[in-house]
Amino acid sequence: MSPSRRPGASGGAGHIPPCILAVLLLSTPSAAEPSTGVRTNTARLMGTDAAEVIDAPVLGLQRTALPLFAGLAVDTSVYADVMLAPNVGLRWAMAAGPHRLVLGARYTQFVGASLYSSIVESETPSIQRFEPELSGPSFYGVYGLALGPLLVQGEARYAHYTSDYLSFTGGVAFNFTGPWSVVGEAGVRVKGGATLRAAAGLRYGGEHLGFGLGVTYVDLSDPAVPGEELPVLPVLDLSWTFR
Repeated sequence: MSPSRRPGASGGAGHIPPCILAVLLLSTPSAAEPSTGVRTNTARLMGTDAAEVIDAPVLGLQRTALPLFAGLAVDTSVYADVMLAPNVGLRWAMAAGPHRLVLGARYTQFVGASLYSSIVESETPSIQRFEPELSGPSFYGVYGLALGPLLVQGEARYAHYTSDYLSFTGGVAFNFTGPWSVVGEAGVRVKGGATLRAAAGLRYGGEHLGFGLGVTYVDLSDPAVPGEELPVLPVLDLSWTFR
C-alpha cells in the first residue's frame, strides 16, 4: 500500500517556497507605493503659486519658507533677493478633502535702482534717464481641486508698484509617475496692460529634493533692457525640504 501524500507536498521544480513567493509578490508593480498626487515642495507650479500646504521648512530658489502654525508660513523668493529685491511674505494654506485654498501677501523693497539705471543708461545712450520702481506690496489667492493625480487651480494676483498689476491664471498639474508631475498654466494680465501669460514644464517633488524646469511666456519688455522684447523666459527651481 503506497504511503499517503499530503496536498501540496508533491516534489519537483514546481514547488515555490513561501519566502521566495513573498519576495516576488512585493516586487511586482501592483505592490509599488501609490502616488500621493501633485507635490512641488515649494508650493509653486511654474509662474504661479500652487494650491499646496507647506508642511515642512524648505530652502528653494523660487521659495524659501518656514511653516509656523495652522497653515501659516513665512517665506521669501531667493531669486528676487539675489536680483537686489529683498522680500518677505506671509502665506496661509488649508486642505479640506479635495479642496485647497491659499491666501498670501508679500512686500518687496527694490534696492538695485541705481545699479540698474547706470547699466542701462551706459549701454543705451539714447535713454537719458531710467529709474525702475519695483517696490511695493502684492497679494494673491489660489483655489485648487485635487482629484487624485490631477490638480486644477485658479490664481488671482494683485501688486501695487509704480502702477497697479492684476492677473488671473489657471493651472493644471498631473502626477504621471512617482514624484513627477507635468504642469501647464494659462492666464491674462488685465491691469497693467492686457497680456497673455502661459507656462509649461515638469515638477519633481520628492521626500526632500524638489526640482522644476520649464518655460513661461510673459510677453513683457525686460525693464533692464528697454525696447527689447523678452517674451519667453526659462523657469528653473531647486529646493530641499527638511522633513
